[in-house]
Amino acid sequence: MAIPSHFGRYEIISELGRGGMATVYRAHDPLFDREVALKVLPREMLHDPQFRTRFDRELKVVATLEHPAIVPVYDVGTEDSQPYFVMRYMNGGSLAGEIEKGKFSLQDAAKIIEKIAQGLAYAHKKKIVHRDLKPDNILFDDTGAPFISDFGVAKVTESTSSLTGSGIIGTPAYMSPEQAKGEDVDTRSDVYGLGVILYQMLSGKQPYSADTPMGVVVKHITEPVPEILKMLPDLPLEADQVIKTAMAKDRNDRYPTTIALAKALNKVAFGHEGELSAEAATAIRSGVFKSENATLATSGSKNRSTGFVVAGVIALVALVGFLLLRNQLFPAPLPTPTPTLEPPTLTTVPLTSTNTAEPPTATLEVASPIPFAPACSVNQIPVPVVKETNRACISKIPYTTISFTAGSTYQASDSALKCEEEATQDGSTIMTCTGKELTAYDLKVCNPPKLTNAELSKCSADSTFDSANQCCAAVVPASAGCTVFKVGIGGCP
Repeated sequence: MAIPSHFGRYEIISELGRGGMATVYRAHDPLFDREVALKVLPREMLHDPQFRTRFDRELKVVATLEHPAIVPVYDVGTEDSQPYFVMRYMNGGSLAGEIEKGKFSLQDAAKIIEKIAQGLAYAHKKKIVHRDLKPDNILFDDTGAPFISDFGVAKVTESTSSLTGSGIIGTPAYMSPEQAKGEDVDTRSDVYGLGVILYQMLSGKQPYSADTPMGVVVKHITEPVPEILKMLPDLPLEADQVIKTAMAKDRNDRYPTTIALAKALNKVAFGHEGELSAEAATAIRSGVFKSENATLATSGSKNRSTGFVVAGVIALVALVGFLLLRNQLFPAPLPTPTPTLEPPTLTTVPLTSTNTAEPPTATLEVASPIPFAPACSVNQIPVPVVKETNRACISKIPYTTISFTAGSTYQASDSALKCEEEATQDGSTIMTCTGKELTAYDLKVCNPPKLTNAELSKCSADSTFDSANQCCAAVVPASAGCTVFKVGIGGCP
């Protein structure tokens, strides 16, 4: 798609990025003779009221936020029916770009976290939760000062309306467990995201990885926080505890505020909490990471030159329309009854002879046929518990998440359905599947009863033994303990 030369009074220089909801341009404002970042709702999305409402909401949110650690908005408006807003152009690049250059020292990471924590605390005071914190959404100016950007999926906590339907919203790699499960989020969800960013700054890696985005989401819910000291044994033990507290699965076990997180990190990095207050209104000093002879040192990485590399990057709204992971993600398995074995009945059969010269009569024990068990009045062979727990679109690929009793086998009716096990917890296996959009597939899930040959012999070929009730159930042995689940693959907008 051709890049326009102008948009209103703004002269387009280049396209910075294109996401699911908006396009961002680097532009020149001739009225003030300055470079700006211009965010526009694409014309093809104007017909979708959900995109328009979400864009308008972001516009209203960012317009109310005025803080030295939040990218400022210069202008808002509509041009030829297309809504837009204009932000400060951050020419120092993004935190994602800096992480690619090498790991951060504990002290450098603490400085950045401190400033971002203040900006978040200011937004939280205004009842706004960012919900999409990630290195791409932390930008730097030419002095190296960090700013929070992209409030495209922010939530006003006082609002009772939902614009996301049943979708997950946010970025899988930085999503809090409650956000991933589709529960209501509060400011502690941003504390979690900040903890993930801290982990990545220190280690150079995200805490969880998987073959699919949905697999990453499941790991945020099910797996413990990785031990960063295994990768970085020289870090203080307290640094590991700060990360684990920030990323606690239960939000009640996390730091209550981003300020509390920043104070704890400062205490480990510098020996004191720093000059931080709950109001988080302290302005960020320009050039905090820049001096005549200082550089941003990194641990085991290349030197950082004064200030950050000038790169026109602005973060996008990466993912839209993720669907919620329901709270019933992990069903409990059904108990497996213990088989009861019955010993065979033995009879004594005498062997006789008319020849009186032969040896005395001998006896031989022979097993009699095992009698058939009575027919069950009701088929009570337990089958696996199978549930769909979520549908989501990630990078425009539809996924569904299914949980079923751990230890069960499964087979799809069509090879087009691709499934992958992600985790096992509390007796349930979590699996993500994808396939053709708007298609339903049969998934056969089996957990057959474990029967002895003697038990199998108690029933005819068209039934199987129910060991719990000592009777023959009217089900073919090959299908005993099996259920067929209909897997529906949704469509992506």
